[in-house]
Amino acid sequence: MAGSATGGAFADRPRTARASSRRVSSPTPRGKRRSIRSWIPPQHGVWAMLLLPFLAGLRLGVDWWQVPLLVGWITGWLASHHFLLWVKTGRWRRVRVQVLTFGAASAAMLVPLAIARPAVMWFAPLFAALVGVNVWLTRIGQERSTANGIASVTMASQMALIVPLTAGVDWRPAIPLAIITWVYLVGTVLYVKSMIREHGSRPHYWVSVTYHAAILVGCAWWNPWLAIPFSLLLLRATVLPRRGRMKAPVIGAVETVLAVAVLIAELAVPL
Repeated sequence: MAGSATGGAFADRPRTARASSRRVSSPTPRGKRRSIRSWIPPQHGVWAMLLLPFLAGLRLGVDWWQVPLLVGWITGWLASHHFLLWVKTGRWRRVRVQVLTFGAASAAMLVPLAIARPAVMWFAPLFAALVGVNVWLTRIGQERSTANGIASVTMASQMALIVPLTAGVDWRPAIPLAIITWVYLVGTVLYVKSMIREHGSRPHYWVSVTYHAAILVGCAWWNPWLAIPFSLLLLRATVLPRRGRMKAPVIGAVETVLAVAVLIAELAVPL
């Protein structure tokens, strides 16, 4: 790996004892960033995927059990992220501590929740199937594929149904919220691909634009409130990929603002 090769090259250079001591006692900002990234991946847009369906589901009811649900959901995603890195690279020792730490934290939150609210286990089979899709696609080197992204956002969208169920209320009125979240997140998968990995690809660009145009028509027909955020989503899918490359944090920041707009519309639309 490039990082290992670089480290080896610098290790071959002679250092004075004073310089070595200074390096150990005062790590560089870059070293600190690497340490943080070894635990929290720098995937700026993923937080919208994790939080949007959860926040939308709160519309139907609030209960203190939703706190361990949120903590278990986020730590569970972090555990799965590092687990999939192991599947991809085969380097268990590099992710062992992260997988076990985040996995234990997630289990500590979700097991008591499942005992107190056993109905949440209704969604476990679909979650397991989608995790299986993630593992399989990662194993064959397709972890960045559109199919893998759709599997992930399908998993996340279920939180809009699990959150009210955790509050002990009927989850079925939240189905429209889960659908709105899902069509938004699928569009984000297509849009981000046209912005980063497939930037400049006309087929990927037009697939994204066509999809966003179609969901704008469908959502506006469903409820006029939805026309506002989905018009903005179509605009960004049409305009931004035609510009020069944008940095991932900027893309993530734009998507966070638009996710808030979608959330506001979800809170306004009648159920």
